[in-house]
Amino acid sequence: MKFLILLTIAIVLIYCNKQSPVASASFVITNPPVVSDKIRIQRAERMKAGLKNSITRHYIFGYGSLVCSKSRKITAPTLTEPAQPVVVNHLRRTWTARVPHSDDKGKNVKDELGHVIHGQTAMGIEISEGHNCTGVLIEVDPQELAMFDEREKGYDRVEIDLHQIFGLDDDDQSTSDGKNRHHVLEQALRRRKSMQSLNMEDVTTKPCNYDDTSNSEQDVLDDLKVWAYIPKDGGTGADHNYPIMQSYVDVILRGCLSISKDFALKFLESTHGWWHDQTIH
Repeated sequence: MKFLILLTIAIVLIYCNKQSPVASASFVITNPPVVSDKIRIQRAERMKAGLKNSITRHYIFGYGSLVCSKSRKITAPTLTEPAQPVVVNHLRRTWTARVPHSDDKGKNVKDELGHVIHGQTAMGIEISEGHNCTGVLIEVDPQELAMFDEREKGYDRVEIDLHQIFGLDDDDQSTSDGKNRHHVLEQALRRRKSMQSLNMEDVTTKPCNYDDTSNSEQDVLDDLKVWAYIPKDGGTGADHNYPIMQSYVDVILRGCLSISKDFALKFLESTHGWWHDQTIH
């Protein structure tokens, strides 16, 4: 435990003073394509048309490499809005998304101990009562959502219930008026209050299913969708053949540190499976 704490502090200190070198070319985050004014206008028009025609507003909950703005803009250069840091209840972040090498790439690559590397292990999440996961909300239009579906094709896209979403260090009582809240956080707060008024179970600590939504509230839920990508079939933990790549961790930490040091520490402390025997199913 002491070693983990020291390792955590060391990593954060390194990133606070110096950008860590990328160890693998496959994870180099180059500067994303420059978004022209024409592209910005086109995206704004698509979003405006979507709202006018009551098309659903889509958000992706990014909890790994998507926390890094450069990484997500490589997939969707048209993204312009800043991501919103949040916490989602009943999710646990895990190293369980194995990504095999494509074709013959890395076919004969071995680590220093002679283990053949068949691929790498990326970040995943799993539904887990009593846990929570930090990340960011990224608003996307339908075209951008399709781009991320292609990027995350080793994952299943699942919907997150609004009542599970909180702001960082959120306090429903002190911010009950919803002023200056992100759109999703405001709707999440309203959803929790609505559920509490119906004397439902404690929605902040226990997941629940519900079918008693009012018509007006259902309209909001229909027009607002928050998605997360979960490894197919639950995923499998890292091992010598599918290691965790340092350069991949670098990308995630770069995104976390762009939010705050505390956000980066929470990522390190709450992520499960840094050692492969923790994630063997």
